[in-house]
Amino acid sequence: MKAVKIMILALAIALSFAACSGKAKNKITLEEAKGPGRDKELYRDAVDAIRKGAFDKGRILLNTMINTYPESPLVKIAKLSIADSFYLEGGSKNLAQAEVAYREFVEFFPDDPLADDVMIKMAEIHLRQVQSPDRDPTHAKLAERQLKETLRRYPNTDRKDLIEERMADVQEILAMHELKVARFNFELRQAMAGTQMRTEEILNKYPNFSRFDEALWLHAQTMAIQEDTETASRDLNRLLTNYPKSEYVDDAKKMLTKFGKAVPEPDPAKVTDAKSNAPGVMSKVTGLFLGTHIDTSNKGVIIDRELKTDEIVARAQELGGAAKADAPVTPGAETTSNAPDARPRRANGGASQDVEVKAGSATAAPSSTTKKDSNKKDKKDKKKNDNDGAAKVLRNP
Repeated sequence: MKAVKIMILALAIALSFAACSGKAKNKITLEEAKGPGRDKELYRDAVDAIRKGAFDKGRILLNTMINTYPESPLVKIAKLSIADSFYLEGGSKNLAQAEVAYREFVEFFPDDPLADDVMIKMAEIHLRQVQSPDRDPTHAKLAERQLKETLRRYPNTDRKDLIEERMADVQEILAMHELKVARFNFELRQAMAGTQMRTEEILNKYPNFSRFDEALWLHAQTMAIQEDTETASRDLNRLLTNYPKSEYVDDAKKMLTKFGKAVPEPDPAKVTDAKSNAPGVMSKVTGLFLGTHIDTSNKGVIIDRELKTDEIVARAQELGGAAKADAPVTPGAETTSNAPDARPRRANGGASQDVEVKAGSATAAPSSTTKKDSNKKDKKDKKKNDNDGAAKVLRNP
């Protein structure tokens, strides 16, 4: 029992020492975080950690830099780098965090040169989560909306070609989703109203869809079954004119002949386009089952893991407007500022808290030694007077 008590006591002492050493270590860490040029060092360490996959460590360092140096020119870039860290780490939760951080950046800095890149990255967050067209199209719709908003807010962006390319990719997926539902309604459910609605969605919104001819053919059949031959004939004419190499050309001609309509000649320009751009059999099979694959960037807006850390830091400094070298203030050097003093003043209207002390002669401010000697002299004279009074009373009772 005695041995157990000794062990418990020793453990308590060890834990006390460990706690003290931990506090000392934390204190040293906070003190080391402050210093001239330390914001750049913290940012560099954070970028290096993120490049190596230590995302949590990198975010801690970035937050330390932001909280310790709120006036640093790298603060804005550090916040954007935190968003990049979530994007690079991936996963639905991290991508959601990245989108929130990117959106806050655009809200606070809508005129920043990087704002359009940030909005494209927000669209890519959803594009990375788009799967097969027969799945939930929510992310595809959000990506399309984000890309349209980017073009609306930044019509003169130099990334317009990339945005339009991404738009075509995501609209291909959305159109394929509508086509799959239309096929299901027409072939299995025999729901003509559902087929009409889905095919009209494609015809009205996605004119560049790779299987636009199939949408026309399905819509024509649906309208013919509902005895609207005029609308069906317009669909068939459009199919034969613009898609002369379509697999539905022969059936479209037969249907037009059945309606007693003339068969139109194909557009010569479309014939040339069809020969040069007609998709192969394998691409049709792949698109039928897997849909369009979208290549999204694996780089952040600021952090690119293919670059070296120093290259990223140099670019961050340039974008943040930071000086290339942060010169420390020389001890004893005079500094001036025209900014108003924001320190609190006394509310009673008395003397100011700021007291200016100037060098002068000895009479300007008596020294502490002079005051001490004066006090001793006064006490000595008082004691002498008291003694004289007592003697006088003794002589004259």
